[in-house]
Parts: sequence; structure tokens; C-alpha cells
Amino acid sequence: MLLCGVSARAATIQIGFTGMNLVYDGSTITDAGSSAGGVGNPAQADSLASVDFFVDSTLVGSLSSDISVDIDIPDVLNIPSAANAVYNQTTVGNPGYFDLLIGTSPLASEYLQLDLEEVTVSYFDVSGLVQFTFGAAVAASNSQNLPFSLEIGDPVTLSFSAQVSPGTKTSAGGFITGFGATGTGEIRGELVPEPSTFVLAGMGALAMSLVARRRRRS
Repeated sequence: MLLCGVSARAATIQIGFTGMNLVYDGSTITDAGSSAGGVGNPAQADSLASVDFFVDSTLVGSLSSDISVDIDIPDVLNIPSAANAVYNQTTVGNPGYFDLLIGTSPLASEYLQLDLEEVTVSYFDVSGLVQFTFGAAVAASNSQNLPFSLEIGDPVTLSFSAQVSPGTKTSAGGFITGFGATGTGEIRGELVPEPSTFVLAGMGALAMSLVARRRRRS
């Protein structure tokens, strides 16, 4: 009973990443590394520039080598190609996956593999600046082994923003058939405390309870 009431406020993990490269082929968004993927192999993913790990906005650690993302988001259809278009779509059913990989081929030594649920895609073409944004909620992470002794709890949210690279956009029949984009993103969820943290929290709650009892009795 004591431990159940301990966590009045859970700490939040934020994983920020930069240097992401995306490809859109008219129906599916993938990383620019490889058309295959989903097996934790960095050789089938897109290299990142940096990954930063925060707990409640305090930097825990940073990585700048052997980091990559493996992305597959299907069923993103009918983005209009007209200038100054604004497009929003929510995909359901099989929204794909997003894997953060740390390490080298053939298998990442550390990772966060997310099976995406409902995702929202937005596309803005305003005054020649073409922006692409994405947001998803993840009910449960598929698998994880994060650095710095971190563990992220469910649910997880993922978001990223990318700018379409000039000269990469193609279209036909009034719709976009492809583009390349680069950008940044963030993964966010609750920190899963280590067992020792639960013990310390329980001892702290017990002490506070005893103090409160003494105050009520005096």
C-alpha cells in the first residue's frame, strides 16, 4: 500500500535527435538509409548527427556517433502539390514503426523500437517554404535497451519536423509523388525508476507519514 502511493509525479524522459533524413515516395515515409529495415541493423537505417537524453529537462548524456533511425510510415496518401497547400492526415490501422538505433552493423547494441499507433501528418507549402511535421502516440514500446541506465515507460509520444529539400519534390496529377527532407525530432515518455529508487521513495514516504502522525498527535 505504501509503495503504490509514492509516485506523486513521475520524471519525464526526453530524447532529442538531429540530422534525420527522410524520403517520401507518394505513399510511404521512410528513412533515407535503406528501403529495408525493422530488424535493428544500423546498415539499414539513416545516420543521425546527434542524440541528447534529458530527464526533466536536465541533460543526462549525448551521443554523436554510431546513431541512426529506421523509419517506415505507410499510407500517407494524396498530398496536394499545389503551391501554398496545407495538408493534414491521420493514418490508422498500420502506421508503421520508428527505431532509434545505437551501435554498428549487423545489430545495434542499444535501441528503442517503437510500433506506431495512430499518427498525424501535416504538410505546409507556404511562400516556397515546404515544411513537414509528424506526431504519433505509442501505447507500448516494442523493445528497448537505452544508454545511461535509462528506461522509458508507456505511453510514448514521438514528433518530428522536417524541411523538404529544394529540388527533390516531384508530382503528378495534382499530388506529390516524392520528396526528400531533413529535420529534427523528440521522443518523450515517463522515466521508469530503478528498483532502488522505489525503495528510497518508499522509505521517504514512510518517514513523511511518521512525521505527519506525530504532528497530528501533538
